[in-house]
Amino acid sequence: MLKKTLAAFILACSLPLQAQDFSGVQIESVRISDNFYVLYGAGGNIGVFAGEDGLIMIDSQYAALSERITDAIERISGDPIKFIINTHWHSDHTGGNANFSADGAVIVAHEYVKRRMSMEVFLPLYNNRTMPSPIGALPTVTFMQNISFHSGNETLTAIHVPNAHTDTDAFVHFGNANIIHMGDLLWTGSYPRIDAQHGGGSVEGVIKGLEQALELADGDTQFISGHGAIPEKGTAYVENYRAMLRTISNRVSNMIAEGMSQQQIIAARPTADFDADFLGDNAYIDAEMFTRIVYISLTQ
Repeated sequence: MLKKTLAAFILACSLPLQAQDFSGVQIESVRISDNFYVLYGAGGNIGVFAGEDGLIMIDSQYAALSERITDAIERISGDPIKFIINTHWHSDHTGGNANFSADGAVIVAHEYVKRRMSMEVFLPLYNNRTMPSPIGALPTVTFMQNISFHSGNETLTAIHVPNAHTDTDAFVHFGNANIIHMGDLLWTGSYPRIDAQHGGGSVEGVIKGLEQALELADGDTQFISGHGAIPEKGTAYVENYRAMLRTISNRVSNMIAEGMSQQQIIAARPTADFDADFLGDNAYIDAEMFTRIVYISLTQ
């Protein structure tokens, strides 16, 4: 059972950046705990932690929405944004970086986020080309394994997960609040996009990332997905999501071992019994594309 159903941002994310019209996008704020909020708009779900000495924001959505995001944050707190932690390099999570860094926020991310954002990247699986980001959008503090922040009685840690959704991923664990912002390691209501071809991502890496996060979780943990609605508290949704990925991956792996081609595997519909849960109004990709992603991930 999901708390909210959000579809508009999925449509926005599915279009090339130059084709997107953000004029009708509104930023919605949802309070998760005394000092943690999630902002919905177009792009990745933003986390906002209101610490004792300033705000820490997780991801920044698109540049065109920065003013509206700022307005929403000012209704939460008048304190400045001290840090932005990027969960990975994609522009729907990093597009606002330059605007917020110009106002004094320090951008923090895995070292490979800076590398990817600094170059032209072409992902043939999605026929998507991303140009280098401006200097002001790049992280100025980077890490390779993890990095921790301490604010009052809260310690939050960004933890790198290699070769997962991309090769740049990190999830953010709030130890005292018992909140884990997963970035695009977790989607609700949709099969995940994974940069499996020339992007460093893999289905197996996503599964390992979910398992790593589950080791930090209990029945009261609030997971925040990178896209889609907020799951109910606890580990059930993440465990079911992991099981879906593992089952489909195993099916495709077995079909590959039997000598089936990519098109034959797509025609066999290895996702069929999961489609009702992951091809709803919030679906970002269809079953054929996800099957293709899994096939490429297992054969690259």
